[in-house]
Amino acid sequence: MPVPEGLAMSLAYVASGLALLILAKIAKDITTPFSIDEELTARDNRALALSISGYYLGVTAIFIGAATGADIEAATRLEAAAELGGDLAYAIGGIVLLNLGRWLLDRLVLPRFSTRKEIIEDRNIGTGAVEAGAYVATALVVAGAAHGESGGAMSTLAFFAAGQVALIAFAKLYDWITPYDLHEEIESDNVAAGVAFGGSMVAIGVVLLRATMEPYVGFAENAGHFLPLIVIGFVALVVARFVTDRALLPNSSLSHEIA
Repeated sequence: MPVPEGLAMSLAYVASGLALLILAKIAKDITTPFSIDEELTARDNRALALSISGYYLGVTAIFIGAATGADIEAATRLEAAAELGGDLAYAIGGIVLLNLGRWLLDRLVLPRFSTRKEIIEDRNIGTGAVEAGAYVATALVVAGAAHGESGGAMSTLAFFAAGQVALIAFAKLYDWITPYDLHEEIESDNVAAGVAFGGSMVAIGVVLLRATMEPYVGFAENAGHFLPLIVIGFVALVVARFVTDRALLPNSSLSHEIA
């Protein structure tokens, strides 16, 4: 009995997603100077576990972003196979961008200490939360750029670069509006500060996902849509932070409780 074509393609995408996760693990093992398996099992490093969870969530988000741009039901078997190959190519490229984005954020957002030292030697869970948030936020940017109609690899790279600039700008803004020293609190193993910052990175990543999902028309036209969405997102998140602070903790300050 032949397998229905739609079911066959769905299974092919599931298998491709699993293969991509394995490839992502291999890539991470190759580019990491320590043994991830040993840290997670023998040393029970929860900080690294949190960071790696964000990494795999990011890889999954990138694959979903690429895959949901395809119209599997309308395509012929050959076209669907070609679409799957293209999605995998985008996702593999996304893994490279994901690691590049996290590397940039580590050095430009938290430049005053070594995140690797904090996670591996100090097992700083707060730093692990920041890295997890950075992975997911970067992945959302890549997923948005890879989703739907685009101008090819160059437009994806352009959206990625713009998204990374926006992420770094938001991180600087977050550091500026918080009354405590973000670097000092995270380096001092303040889990709450790390989780709050990592969560905020994910939140702005969601805004960037929407901004980068716009169909590609031209760099000038897309920039005209991208920039207003980012500004509105920045303002909305800052306002939401202060509103929720007053609403959830009316007799105290969220920043005071964190730091």
